[in-house]
Amino acid sequence: MNKSSLKILTVVGTRPEIIRLSRVMALLDEHFNHIIAHTGQNYDYELNEVFFKDLEIRRPDFFLNVDVSSLEASVGDIIRKSGELLRKEKPDALLVLGDTNSCLSAYMAKRLHIPVFHMEAGNRCFDFNVPEELNRRIIDHI
Repeated sequence: MNKSSLKILTVVGTRPEIIRLSRVMALLDEHFNHIIAHTGQNYDYELNEVFFKDLEIRRPDFFLNVDVSSLEASVGDIIRKSGELLRKEKPDALLVLGDTNSCLSAYMAKRLHIPVFHMEAGNRCFDFNVPEELNRRIIDHI
């Protein structure tokens, strides 16, 4: 089967995202022009390398190395750096999973008129004391 010329950018930032997207990313690699970006939201080189190796997925094409010193710095950097990457790579679509701060890259995709595929869209706990619930709501409305 020939690869599609569509360019898909997947943004991850946590180990659970890598685990849960591992098979999807492998299929995207096989069938599309697929780019993987890691925000660095939850990054430890040694631990993440184990996941890439054990799950047989390639290392990300881009490491955004966001500032994780505070929530404000992290969210701001994710939005800014993902915006820079989206402008540079011009993907046909963005794929994010779940409710992490890294998923807020969807904000810039929407601003740049890039379609967003949000896996696990619609998941809810209905408790706004849970930080991820706010992320879910924001991303779903994009």
